[in-house]
Amino acid sequence: MQTIHKTRFSKLKNNVYAFMLASGSCALLFLLLFAPKAGLDGARNGLTLCAEVVIPTLFPFLVLSAFMIKIGLADRFGRWLTPVTRFLFHLPGAAAPAIILGVLGGYPVGAKACADLVEQGSLNKEQGNRLLSFCINSSPAYIIGAVGTGLLESAEAGILLYAAHILSSLIIGIFLGRLHHTKKDATPPTPRLMNTTGIAGSLVSSVTGAASSMVGICAFVVFFSSISSLISFTGIVENTAQIISHFPLMGWFDGTSGMTFVKGFLEVSGGCEAASKNGLFVLETLSACLSWSSLSVIFQILVAVRGSGLSAKTYTLCRPLHIFLSILLTLLFFHIFPVAVPAFASSSHLSLSMHNAPASVALLFACTLFLLARASV
Repeated sequence: MQTIHKTRFSKLKNNVYAFMLASGSCALLFLLLFAPKAGLDGARNGLTLCAEVVIPTLFPFLVLSAFMIKIGLADRFGRWLTPVTRFLFHLPGAAAPAIILGVLGGYPVGAKACADLVEQGSLNKEQGNRLLSFCINSSPAYIIGAVGTGLLESAEAGILLYAAHILSSLIIGIFLGRLHHTKKDATPPTPRLMNTTGIAGSLVSSVTGAASSMVGICAFVVFFSSISSLISFTGIVENTAQIISHFPLMGWFDGTSGMTFVKGFLEVSGGCEAASKNGLFVLETLSACLSWSSLSVIFQILVAVRGSGLSAKTYTLCRPLHIFLSILLTLLFFHIFPVAVPAFASSSHLSLSMHNAPASVALLFACTLFLLARASV
């Protein structure tokens, strides 16, 4: 009887989800038909973001992360760091390059590295999903350059936000490692097949694979940017925010705050830009947007791990904890190291303030590792 009830509940839940998705899709379709300019403006902004920020910043990292793993550099480099990764995260040393690339490269880069490690047999699926939960982060180029210097007009503020963001991820990784340490290890990874395509073949497959992933990543950026623009056009969020503002202790919640929440939920760049102009809880909201990463990034992760057997479930479930830790550490760091932040930050477009100096350093670091590995062969 209990099984029958569970089956019925599962079917009901699936039907509700299907109805909600169908209703939302129809509503967006009608909006596109009756307000095409709003959708086009959003899509155009998404394309600009892809051309000026997403592709230049992420594509080299996607190529290098796949290349390093295909030529066996992850395993070789991981042997040096096995004591550290085992002690902190209860993971093999092969996970170290993915952690480093996730800290330096930007949101989907860590996910692609995790998927490649699982496909190569360096990690099993349990280890890959656990690594996925904390090695996907915003890049220093984005937080320090775009958010700090561009939006808050302070590189120091960007550094503190980045430190809180990364430290929160590492704390989650250590916490999950401690939990896993009390359990029996899952099935060990299968031995990695030796690379028979050579360096040239590995580079070709890395570039083509990264290009395929890049198309999916940019598609979701454009899609959610268009949806955000359509929702803003309807005025539904502003009207709902006015109703909520009459609730006890919610007088601060206005239309601007509501749109910041919606934009941050859908697409991280739009959320950060809106948060910087909100005037209330700027640092807390920015920290939350960066930690949540947005629905767009979650779908980008699904693109990056497609075919590897990994999922974004553990990563998504860890987002509330990351938001809490990141806000807490942000307030602590800004209390210890006071940095002046303008009440209403710069109105310049987020992508135009992007710079890639930290990304360039990371690329040089990856290239140096490759040269050292070749020299030791």
